[in-house]
Amino acid sequence: MRYYVYIFSILISAVAFGQSGVQNPTAVHVPWGLPVDSDKSDDHLVQRRQYILSYNHLLNVPNWVAWQLNATWYGDVPRRSGKFIADTSLPSSFQIINHDDYTKSGYDRGHMVRSEERTATEEDNRSTFLMSNILPQTPKLNQQTWLSLEYECERLCKTEGKELYVIAGGVFSKQPLRLNGKVAVPDSCWKIVVILDKGQKPKDLSSSTKVIAVMMNNGQYDKSNNSWELYKTTINAIEKSTGYDFVKDLPDALEEQIESKIR
Repeated sequence: MRYYVYIFSILISAVAFGQSGVQNPTAVHVPWGLPVDSDKSDDHLVQRRQYILSYNHLLNVPNWVAWQLNATWYGDVPRRSGKFIADTSLPSSFQIINHDDYTKSGYDRGHMVRSEERTATEEDNRSTFLMSNILPQTPKLNQQTWLSLEYECERLCKTEGKELYVIAGGVFSKQPLRLNGKVAVPDSCWKIVVILDKGQKPKDLSSSTKVIAVMMNNGQYDKSNNSWELYKTTINAIEKSTGYDFVKDLPDALEEQIESKIR
């Protein structure tokens, strides 16, 4: 789908940690092109060794976060303790969101890049606790339904040796609920997982490549409805809901095949 021809006018955040040794995080984490929409004014690109994201200064949350995932990203480093971290690498004109903006709100601080998915080093794990990697999620979504797909990604990496390329974010109403008058709450949260076999590279993506795409309501769930498989959709449907064009650098025919898949 090639509805949008805008090219990002991007401000790259120079991050104090997690940057050494990385020449092109975009190539690592979004090898088929940066997601774009028709309004580049609310897309502030942040590149880190661990992931790349587009931050929306009007909503005070990420538009999307993208990351590459395989077994090497998992390790023995324990989950970081203490408060989540304000992302002071963002422009000084942005409103800085901190841990306490979520306190007693009824919403969890929902990781996009899961803490467990960056446990090879303390630096990697710390990066996942930056507030720019967080969306407000209801406890049932965060701790059950969303987590069930995170477990599936972990299984694919550790048991089957898969190479995953993941993008996640939220869908917002025109006047979203805001935590502490600041943080916009998404109506739904979505995730796209492109699954390559062990040893495959991004250039090996083909019409037979498996894709997981889900759209999960950010509300209440029955106890029986906590599996990610109940919320499968297509990349095309997520594009229509978000306005973003994903995997846009693929040849048109292959892009359409990938975006219409339901696993």
